[in-house]
Amino acid sequence: MKIKWMCLLAGGLMMLCPLEIDANPISNRILNGFDTSNFELSVPSPLQPRDGTRRNVNTRYITFELGFDFWLPAEDYRIAGNVDPFEQRIANSTNVNLYFMRQRFNLVNHKLNLEYGIGLNFHKIMFDNPIVMDRTDGVLSFNYEPDIGLRKSRLNSTYLTIPLLLNFESNPGNSRRSFRVAAGVYGNTRLGSNFKQKFRRERIKDRDSFNLSPFRWGLAGQIGYGPVNFYVNYSMTDVFESSKNSGYEISMVSAGFILIPF
Repeated sequence: MKIKWMCLLAGGLMMLCPLEIDANPISNRILNGFDTSNFELSVPSPLQPRDGTRRNVNTRYITFELGFDFWLPAEDYRIAGNVDPFEQRIANSTNVNLYFMRQRFNLVNHKLNLEYGIGLNFHKIMFDNPIVMDRTDGVLSFNYEPDIGLRKSRLNSTYLTIPLLLNFESNPGNSRRSFRVAAGVYGNTRLGSNFKQKFRRERIKDRDSFNLSPFRWGLAGQIGYGPVNFYVNYSMTDVFESSKNSGYEISMVSAGFILIPF
């Protein structure tokens, strides 16, 4: 039985990794009509094309980006107390992009590629002033609350994202010595959102849509050399739904570092 299973295993390996034999017969050393001293035995990897060329589709299963979110109000909005409700703490307004899968499809000599994938975008906007967001009967409001002991307030949102970019690699054979640039678009759909308030002895989390746009699209760009890479995403859709934004028109830019590149 052991011999039978060993034969089956050997047969399977032969199918996955077919042997290539190169024989150069010499007349003075012949066995069954072939020279056994000049045999060359090679086992090509099943993970590479048979002709040794690069694959036309390359896949990376985890890529990671870390940066900052910037709100861009269409006007200098003011509320009670002449306060700008959208003034941010930039260092605490973070953007994290986690892609489960990205692929590159070769278009021209592996230097020009079509890149696409799927992942999650996490956005955190921290307000610099004691601002409380509220949505009552579908109406969105930003209230200045300096007397309630509010230390921090932050809007969090999560989006499913699908990017589509045209990528250029100057040295596709060695990514650590390659200059790259990419440009394209992305589409998002909102998965969830919440507004957090931090007081001295209490934290409040309010889960709501806050009239955030359920679907968004925008322009995406990347640039880098070797392991040092940057990204920027500009949303062409306002942060809040145009029909439910209470007059607040705000776009958003996200920019930062690609910590785990393609």
